[in-house]
Amino acid sequence: MKAWQKAGLALGTLSLGVLVFGIIQATGQEKVQQDASRAVAPLVQVTSLAPQRYQFQLTAWAEVIPQEQTRLTPEVAGRVVAMHPEFIDGGLIQKGQVMVQLDDADYQAQLLNAEALVAAASATLEQELALAKVAKEENRQVSPQLLTSLALRKPQLQSAEAGLKSAQAALQKAQRDLRRTRIVAPFDALVVKRHIGLGQVVNSSSLLADLNNIEFAEIRLPVASFDLPFLPTELNGIPAFIKFDGTSRQGQVVRDLGVLQSQTRMHHLVVQLADPYALRQASSRLRFGSYVEVQLSGRTAENVYVLPQDSVNNHQVWLVDSDQKLQPRAVTVLRQQGKDVLVSAGLNPGEQLVTTPPSFPQAGMPVRIEPATAAIAQRSQ
Repeated sequence: MKAWQKAGLALGTLSLGVLVFGIIQATGQEKVQQDASRAVAPLVQVTSLAPQRYQFQLTAWAEVIPQEQTRLTPEVAGRVVAMHPEFIDGGLIQKGQVMVQLDDADYQAQLLNAEALVAAASATLEQELALAKVAKEENRQVSPQLLTSLALRKPQLQSAEAGLKSAQAALQKAQRDLRRTRIVAPFDALVVKRHIGLGQVVNSSSLLADLNNIEFAEIRLPVASFDLPFLPTELNGIPAFIKFDGTSRQGQVVRDLGVLQSQTRMHHLVVQLADPYALRQASSRLRFGSYVEVQLSGRTAENVYVLPQDSVNNHQVWLVDSDQKLQPRAVTVLRQQGKDVLVSAGLNPGEQLVTTPPSFPQAGMPVRIEPATAAIAQRSQ
């Protein structure tokens, strides 16, 4: 083989080697770039979407107040001779118990006098009835046209009947006055302030005490207009869970005040709780003036997606498609409930929601799914 042929063959072999090396190097660089791209893709957490049946809960804060407040005054005058041991500031007295006893000696005497008057009036009436009967027998032969009511003693009989009724009325008053010397609790009561002392003489204008009715407590719960659609149409009877001091008691909504407050533009529902001071049951005592959290059970909605608050921004969420790339999705937010966002439309079952979006997410951005959350999402599908 000639020299120039050998040189040409060597040159061709060298060119082929250079070409093959260039191809291998380019392929390696592309693979490295792909691997590097995957290495820097943001790591995200996902969850598989599934609609559910959801009952709304409305939470608000309000003050506990008494259902009724009374300024207690006596109906008769007298000297205070005894008081209930709990008739003190802060005392609790059950309905019907005697709080104050007035001196009743004068009223006992008035009762005896009234009873004597009734007995005398009854005797007078019996006497007049007998005389009227005699008069009727004596005048039996007299023509009815000639008889007068006076001859038959009718006026005397009517006077005796009136006298008996008057005496009976006086007796009833004496009995009432005697009972009123025993001043009883009109309801289960908390004595807010006592204004009298033992031995003090009181009359019908004297203030004995300020009482709060503890048979029921009320909580006037503020509710915004946009929250009302999530409550049942019939508000009366809605269960209300009252939370305080690490415990809870159940009451119920009893009425709507029916007025939209001019300053706050809020509605007010009245929640009622029975026996707040646990006077008749073994329960936690809820004092008037306490500021409590109240949860109302609302309506139930179907096919609602409950999403974490951090995954929704401006009515938009991020999903991961089958190529592990981010895709934005506009959703219809029904309500934010605590740390959850309730979505009614815009999502499909089984889609993967990004619960921890990257700092600067973009449509089509490749991402890496955290293995733990990927396995959980796969099992929930």
